[in-house]
Amino acid sequence: MIIPINASEKYDVIVERGAKNKIADYLKELGLKGKVAVVSDSHVAPLYSEEICDLLVYGGFEPAEFIFEAGEESKNLTVYSEILSFLADEEFTRTDTVLALGGGVTGDMAGFAAATFMRGVHFVNVPTTLLAAIDSSVGGKTAVDLPQGKNLVGAFYQPDLVLIDPDFFTSLPYEEIRNGLGEGVKYAVLEGGRIFELLSEGLTRENLEEFICLSVDAKRRIVEADEKESGARKFLNLGHTLAHAVEKESDYSVPHGVAVAYGVAEMARLAYQKGELKKEDFDAIAALLEKCDLSLALHPVKDLIVHFAADKKRAGDKLTLVTIKGIGNCVLTEIPLEEAARYFEVE
Repeated sequence: MIIPINASEKYDVIVERGAKNKIADYLKELGLKGKVAVVSDSHVAPLYSEEICDLLVYGGFEPAEFIFEAGEESKNLTVYSEILSFLADEEFTRTDTVLALGGGVTGDMAGFAAATFMRGVHFVNVPTTLLAAIDSSVGGKTAVDLPQGKNLVGAFYQPDLVLIDPDFFTSLPYEEIRNGLGEGVKYAVLEGGRIFELLSEGLTRENLEEFICLSVDAKRRIVEADEKESGARKFLNLGHTLAHAVEKESDYSVPHGVAVAYGVAEMARLAYQKGELKKEDFDAIAALLEKCDLSLALHPVKDLIVHFAADKKRAGDKLTLVTIKGIGNCVLTEIPLEEAARYFEVE
């Protein structure tokens, strides 16, 4: 399936089993040629990088590999700088391409390098994790972390193409599938309807592509309405204020998707306690989390408040939260940062 994204730069998201085998053809259809920097991490590269490079060579491209140590801790200014130096050493020009082959960390960092090297080179995102496929690969957000918080240095930079091949996900360990489901829970609560139904039933090989396409299309609608996150795109941050705080508090030992699911669960609990969420919807969200093996007790909210000051969703002394009024019915709620503990009913 092809999902067109009509952002400031138009591009397609292709969801197709076996699509990686046609990667050179897809790049040539875009008019791309010359050098391709395949940026991948130490987990993904041994599985797929050689195959992708071979396919590119057979298609007339000149691939060069950049491999970094897997993990969120590598998403920093040092590794970003190393990618830029690699591109310079390999004599890349503005007509060449950076190709991200991996999960969200790879896509964010390779995309930021593509956005800033020579003020912008071609960028193709090939997500190999479920989380990256349904969320971070689409929408043009690129970034690296600072010690003070996640994604504090970055740029909006739309790719030339996003190529999602569900065959990649057959090699994912259970924990990585579970991690992707965490972002899926976010879409399920935001959208309701078929996405909520699919996750409640349980993902299978038969319905996986439908779930990916529905998730990508949900993000497409939001990105097209608000590319630079001045309004509607903030809804995609459901659960993220707490999630980023959990990641920071755990020194990133808790994966992003799992942390997002925890954030959604806490926002649902809070809404129910405040009388803003009906019991039937609260119970349905709880059952969904249980079905996805994401009914978790992580860091207490009282330990997380301190991290809110470094959240990107903060504007001045205000923090914008996505609050849950019902399944498929969320609203943006702005609170003063100094009142966060009181809002979350933390003693």
